[in-house]
Amino acid sequence: MPRGKTGGAAMANARAAYVLELARGCSYISSTLTTDTRNRAIAEVLAEFRELYGERQETLFQKLLAEDLERRGKPDAASAVVAFKFISP
Repeated sequence: MPRGKTGGAAMANARAAYVLELARGCSYISSTLTTDTRNRAIAEVLAEFRELYGERQETLFQKLLAEDLERRGKPDAASAVVAFKFISP
């Protein structure tokens, strides 16, 4: 099977598995009014996802979250989600 189709299936499966987290995260991030509150919301959404599912799927979730924000007409928020990195102590 070609790689592109496998990746697409993985993305579709992840989107279905995380549909509630994606909807809530997009809504929360989209509702922010300043860059500072948007960045805090992104950190909170990703930290909660990490707590629920672990770090293993975080990159995939981050990509899906950015795609959904882009679809909602929030390109700045989508870019901020893609650029977000947790800082380890």
